Amino acid sequence: MIDQKIKNLLEKHLSDGLTGAEREELMAMLDDLPDEEVVKLLNGIETPDLYIPEIPEEKISHRLDRIRDKLFERDQVITLKERRTGSVWKGVSKIAVAACLCVALGWGLYQWKWTDKKEDLMVMEHRDVDPAEPMALITLATGETIRVDSAEVGLIYSKNGLNVYKNEDGQIIYKDSSETESTPSYLTIHTPKGGFTELRLEDGTLVKLNAASSIRYPSSFRSDKRDVFVEGEAFFEVEPDKERPFRVHSQKQVIEVLGTSFNLVSREKYAKTTLIEGRVKIVADGNDYYLKPGQQALVADKVEITDVQTANSLAWKNKEFVFDNSSFKEILREVENWYDVQMVFYDADIENVQLSGTVSRNVKLSELLKVLEMNTNYKFEIRERRVLVKRY
Repeated sequence: MIDQKIKNLLEKHLSDGLTGAEREELMAMLDDLPDEEVVKLLNGIETPDLYIPEIPEEKISHRLDRIRDKLFERDQVITLKERRTGSVWKGVSKIAVAACLCVALGWGLYQWKWTDKKEDLMVMEHRDVDPAEPMALITLATGETIRVDSAEVGLIYSKNGLNVYKNEDGQIIYKDSSETESTPSYLTIHTPKGGFTELRLEDGTLVKLNAASSIRYPSSFRSDKRDVFVEGEAFFEVEPDKERPFRVHSQKQVIEVLGTSFNLVSREKYAKTTLIEGRVKIVADGNDYYLKPGQQALVADKVEITDVQTANSLAWKNKEFVFDNSSFKEILREVENWYDVQMVFYDADIENVQLSGTVSRNVKLSELLKVLEMNTNYKFEIRERRVLVKRY
């Protein structure tokens, strides 16, 4: 039934008839589908006679470059990839590819020819970019999607006993009076690039989500456990409960706590946990590891536990960029997520520069880039939501 709804929305998109709310709903629903399901849906849609059924990956990548700003503005998530000569991006999300195909159908992008990237970007308007702001997409168990921004306070959604609020502290609160303990309803909160949010769980636990992150959790926890699922970066202040351990499931590991505060970064190839207060147990590859305050566990091919400056891990929630011998590529990835921009490199190779320092996350993008220019051999140029990166 959900697949049919997605199909209807895609067909409506081809006729340029989607409302803003429907477009956000379509994006969220596509993002939750496996790749193979997205392909089936696209293949089952009736398309104009001019549709080219098989588009080479290189052309998809190029077309995506040219439409992403116009189509989704701040909601697209594309990870920073190092450009290599003669290669194309492999890390494009399902939404982006599906959207690219849909636009190719509806707007006739098959006629576009790729020109020199530099020449193409030069025609785009110069514009500064604001920093991230409170913003989130909530996907309910029913499949409905709610967009929450900084302006909304109070009751956001109410239907069939389900209520979603945003309190004066900017925290999202979710309550469902119709559910039972045996069948709790789940929701997913996703922050796009250029957005962040806070939420208060049913047990009182506070969660702060960084840009391009998500958390899936039940509206109420069962009597014996509290489980949530995280991707991206999140800070937790867990409400103590000796009878119900709090467990965070992420890439590579499971974190188990009773009451504590910690920061978690969960990526495809690694998970990094920094303990601020209390004590946590990390379960990885069948083994248990325990952290003390001021320690960090990096779980990748192996588990490494080190003593760290916790302020560096908390910098994002305190609205600061703190670089401590950070690599140039790591810094640019953070900039991409916080400002919702895409880095475009003129040079195939990126210098392995290590930088240290602190910059406010509240400044406009141009101000941050000036700081980076002063400390590297690179020059930055803002073109809409792209940043051209070239060596002096």
